Amino acid sequence: MRYTRHELEALSGAPSREAQALRWAEAYAALAAAGFSGDYDGLLASEEPLSRRGKKISGGGGRKRPEAPAHQFSEVDAWRNGGSGVHQATGEPFDRGEDVEYEDDSDDEYDGILKPAFAVDGEPDFESGEPLDGFEYLRRVRWEANQIPKVKVAKIDLRAAIKEQTPYMPEIPDIPKCSPDLCASKEWEDSFITYFSETRLAFLELDSSDEPSVSGAVKNSCKPGISFEPQIDPTLTMIRKMDAVSRAATLRNYIDMIQSFDTLSRNDCLWLFALCVAVEPPLDAETCASLRSMLRKCSTILAAKSEMDDEVVMLNILVAISGLYFGQHEK
Repeated sequence: MRYTRHELEALSGAPSREAQALRWAEAYAALAAAGFSGDYDGLLASEEPLSRRGKKISGGGGRKRPEAPAHQFSEVDAWRNGGSGVHQATGEPFDRGEDVEYEDDSDDEYDGILKPAFAVDGEPDFESGEPLDGFEYLRRVRWEANQIPKVKVAKIDLRAAIKEQTPYMPEIPDIPKCSPDLCASKEWEDSFITYFSETRLAFLELDSSDEPSVSGAVKNSCKPGISFEPQIDPTLTMIRKMDAVSRAATLRNYIDMIQSFDTLSRNDCLWLFALCVAVEPPLDAETCASLRSMLRKCSTILAAKSEMDDEVVMLNILVAISGLYFGQHEK
């Protein structure tokens, strides 16, 4: 006979726990009369290891609950049947009240989740020298583990740690400050940044078009450091011969080259200006670091100047490009 879901749910709708226990007792008796109680007893037997995982403690004394016979309802059934069950032998209902506690059988944490893969007995013999077998080795490992507290709170004085810390980051000095008389004004910087942005936009539009340059050169991939001649002034044709990767690499190489200079010539400033116009966004981290190095170098040279000349003007232009337009200036 097959029961529907609603019929099975109706079995758990008794008005009281005693009536509920009686219903389940009648259902079990019907299963026994039909010869199918053995299957149900097999389900109970499969759940017995779960019911033996804890101790039943009542009134302060703990004792292990004896195994229930296969034909009786176990506590697992009581949990499944809404917290109530019945002993088939006595007919008395039982339930798990608030006065019943369950705790782990073992007093040793190794019998629980930290149970070792290889159990060994006895104490280690440290006087015998090196361990002669794996069991002696495990005894010593377990003995050493028992000497370590389960919870260790480390009190660290951060002030002392900072003093003893190994410096792994370089000490980078601040950007030098030049004389206010030689620095560009805010109005000039705003005007120049607008002009520089328009220049870059015009170049990028020309570079992205199919229109050839004056000499008819076509853009190709050039090796960094070989695609330009620092002794001559940069031209539009020379810059357009480089691809995006070569332009960024050439700019980085040129900035590395000027780090050993005490002054910048007009030709150096022209190449730096031209490469900054041609470099394509977004800039990678290495190119941004190079632009920051150019800002520091130009500021260092500018801080050493005492009077206005052409180099001061060019240095202010490069400082505005690297610091303001490319955002490398420290606030």
